[in-house]
Amino acid sequence: MKNILLILFACTIVSISAFSQTVYLADTAFATDMGYGGAEASCLAAHMAYFGWQANRAQNTWLADVFTVPADSTWHFDTIIIYGVQHNSGLTSTLLDCNLQIYDGPPGLGGSVIWGDTVTNRLGVPGSSTGFTGIYKVDTFSSIGGLDRTTEPVMYVKCYISPAITLTSGVYWLSWSLAGTAVSHPYSPNKVLLGRINPPGQQARQLYNGVWYYIVDSGKSVGMNMIIKASAGLESVATINRNQSSVLSQNVPNPFTGTTSIPFYLPVEGYTRLCVYNVVGQLVATLIDGNMSTGKHEMIYNAGDLPDGVYYYQLSTNTVNVSMQMLLIK
Repeated sequence: MKNILLILFACTIVSISAFSQTVYLADTAFATDMGYGGAEASCLAAHMAYFGWQANRAQNTWLADVFTVPADSTWHFDTIIIYGVQHNSGLTSTLLDCNLQIYDGPPGLGGSVIWGDTVTNRLGVPGSSTGFTGIYKVDTFSSIGGLDRTTEPVMYVKCYISPAITLTSGVYWLSWSLAGTAVSHPYSPNKVLLGRINPPGQQARQLYNGVWYYIVDSGKSVGMNMIIKASAGLESVATINRNQSSVLSQNVPNPFTGTTSIPFYLPVEGYTRLCVYNVVGQLVATLIDGNMSTGKHEMIYNAGDLPDGVYYYQLSTNTVNVSMQMLLIK
């Protein structure tokens, strides 16, 4: 039996306490199938050719992708998470270095670096870490393993930033490059949705041979996975507009080891359903199924004996149906 606790908030200004986190961006789309030994597999989008894209400091190759700080908003954060792979690394991460930069526009198309540099190893900062996500990059069309392929384990690269970064509303680009101990060059896996469909409208770029290019694979634009958040204890305030539509927020912490919090906001009282699904769409938990009051709510969810991997939680009301992804790593 999964343990569930519901906490209600009536206020419109939510102060983030020392025991919670603020997730500003969770732009990830990974698992599509079940792979080796029941682990999650991130299969290539249909007709696409590449597992990912080089982000190799030794060859001065960088990746970058766009994100937006909404109007009238301020992000104050100290944690950036991107993802990397080294071929045949095993399940222990071989990634040791990560360089980060933030641009105020597209790199190579007029954007300038407003934070970061090409030499600081962000993985060397206390509080940073890297490890196996529980997800393998695979290709059903490959003659080497198919869905059971295990040579491309995806690692998370969690970089703690000190001092914290503050960004006001605008369009920015996060850029990164990696170094590791394995023989193969480091690369980052691109996003892919359930059903192996590449998300439309992607704008990732790569610096290769000194020139920035938009990444296109078999005629399809590519996007990268990344998370930007404030760690527990970083002072921040989130403002909720009572007139906005129902909002489902990123669970925190994410990834989580057993228990996580799912925040959401309801502008009006009414029927509400909150459920958790695995990557193949099977219902694994119903957290809410009934009438809920207006305001800010927080569901504390214990994943119990669920196996490691990617799950999706979905909020449904009379006016909205929205879902988000979470990663369980025990």
